Amino acid sequence: MPARVLTRPALLMTMTDIAELADKPRPLITTWRRRYPDSFPAQVGGDEAHPQFDPHEVADWLLTTGRIERDRAEQELAVFMLTGLAASYPGQDAVAAVTALIGLRCLVGENAPLADGAGEPVAAVRTLALDFDPNDDVVLAEIRSIPPDAGWLIGLVDDLIEASWNCRDAFERVMAVRQRFGPAAQVPSALITSAMAPSLVRLIAELSGADERGRRGQLVVADPAAGPGDLLAEVARLLSVDNPPKIAAAEPDPALARLARRRMLVHGVQLRDLDIRIGGELPDTLGDPDVIVTQLPYQSGEARDPAAAINAVDNVALRLSRGRFAVVLGPAAALTDELPYSAAHDARARLLADDVVEAVIRLPGGMLPFRPGHETALWVLTRARGTRWQGRVLLADVSAQPLTHTVVSDLVEDVVTWRRDGYQPGAHRRRYCQQVAVLDLIDRPRPLVVSGRPASPRERATEGSRRITDITSYGVELDRIGAHATAARRHVPTEALASASLRPVMQSLGTLLRARRLILRQGTRIKKAHLGSPGHHAVLGTEEVAGIRRPGVRRIDRETFARAYPNARLTEPGDVLVTMTPRPSAMVDRDGFSIAEFPVRVLRIPASEAEQFTARVLATLLFADGSGTRAAGAVRAGRALADQRVLLLLPDQVRRLDQLLTVIEARRDLARKELDVLDELQAATIGGLIDGTLTLTSDELNGQEE
Repeated sequence: MPARVLTRPALLMTMTDIAELADKPRPLITTWRRRYPDSFPAQVGGDEAHPQFDPHEVADWLLTTGRIERDRAEQELAVFMLTGLAASYPGQDAVAAVTALIGLRCLVGENAPLADGAGEPVAAVRTLALDFDPNDDVVLAEIRSIPPDAGWLIGLVDDLIEASWNCRDAFERVMAVRQRFGPAAQVPSALITSAMAPSLVRLIAELSGADERGRRGQLVVADPAAGPGDLLAEVARLLSVDNPPKIAAAEPDPALARLARRRMLVHGVQLRDLDIRIGGELPDTLGDPDVIVTQLPYQSGEARDPAAAINAVDNVALRLSRGRFAVVLGPAAALTDELPYSAAHDARARLLADDVVEAVIRLPGGMLPFRPGHETALWVLTRARGTRWQGRVLLADVSAQPLTHTVVSDLVEDVVTWRRDGYQPGAHRRRYCQQVAVLDLIDRPRPLVVSGRPASPRERATEGSRRITDITSYGVELDRIGAHATAARRHVPTEALASASLRPVMQSLGTLLRARRLILRQGTRIKKAHLGSPGHHAVLGTEEVAGIRRPGVRRIDRETFARAYPNARLTEPGDVLVTMTPRPSAMVDRDGFSIAEFPVRVLRIPASEAEQFTARVLATLLFADGSGTRAAGAVRAGRALADQRVLLLLPDQVRRLDQLLTVIEARRDLARKELDVLDELQAATIGGLIDGTLTLTSDELNGQEE
């Protein structure tokens, strides 16, 4: 019997590894090391340019300083150890071994660690695999391939499961970082290149309607090209853990097919309800599918055949009965782009005419991270013949924007609300999707995108009426602004006297802060995943403060903010927000209750300094001399924020300057409002001319010279 090996190979963390563990920018780790030399973990390897640290010391330091939560620290440390040691794993496929061990523990029982500390660990798990998977359906072959001297791997997998609380979350964490498990010698390239953006996986699963249909009973969920099971896993996640689906799928790659089986196992799917065949044909042993989610296999541009892609979609549609849905991801060149008269064009037109296409969505680029140049689109399929949806289809084009959480939610709401019984068009204004008559799409070749099709007569009439209403309201608003312009444009108090005897008093911001005449607070680091257009609190970052983005566009939910950032503080009315990047800028937060996003900082004026400063005066004077500007080619601004000098005016001058700034601000708001209305008027007019819903009739400008 080979010697028992539980010793884990030594592994050290780089500064980049620490940044990934803490989920922080890499430069911040350097700042921490410089700022806390006495407490930051000591370097134990590498050189001065590339220091290395003990991972457990790093995790302990992050925990004790409150920079990471314990659950995340334990899980990410386990992931780091697994992915870091994968390169030295003596077997051929580290991901297969790790996922097989997770699957085996799921079969044995999540509360029973595989490494029990007795005997030779690899021999023990081989025995367990034979007992629980005697037919080698999911884990036996992979467990047998673990070399005898890799016993340390079993302990690491136990650590990951304990840190993740369950086998499912441990498995999904491995899938999320699959590309970190080493070169192709340890990770099959098909596993990496099949990855999809998480937002796309979520969109496909929610468009399938599985969540709503699953409340009526157990579903049969199918995927004729399952890959590693990304889409199937997301659908299973949406469903209740008490009502897992039946899974019918096919995958030509044996390794990926077995991986998908293990993945479904940890998602609660029983082996009797799991049939993933190695090949290209869906099994029919579990009954007709209620939901189909799939990705058409990737083909290089030279080998890509639009007709073959359309035929593959047709094969999916043939498996659908009334009330069932399918979502297919494929190349935009076949699914949405303009096709010349050809076999592909005819096949696409037939599918549309057969009333099996519910929605067509053009996606942004980068949805397949390892195929960044591959443009994709979605087709949502169902049987609409004989229903009130017959002859219509939804089109959406989100190719010009990121597929954020908000965009996904809006797309799902557009489609799911439209398909529900009792839907009333006037009760829900779709955010991205537009209803189109199928006949308007198939009479001649044209792209299946909103901007590339003419509206139907009914749509044109409805849209024309809406545009006329909007344009009329813009005209009324402009007339109102013009009629009250003189009264609204108050006198600007520009009276001033020349004085050569006044010597301006200046003090640095740092001096004012040390004297507590001003208070400085740091901004909060906000995760992008928590940002969206709806929400209770506006997030004000560098672009908002610098005037690049309008404040209020980015927001965060109140509950999310309180849960994820318990130590963060909201702004107060009258706070001055400052930033040095991308350029020195300051703005007044009039309403307060916003979130200053790091590196933005908050300057607050104490009540005792009300005569010396007002928010408008402070924000105006802070960078008025231009000294904080960064020279071309320079890395930093010419003067740090603490060194910025602030003009100290006499109280009567502060009061008068504040009055002047108030009037200027009101005049600027009035001008901005008029410009906004003019922009909206122009956009509505040009949009109506482009889509043919508007004709200009006014001759008022004839004969006038510019």
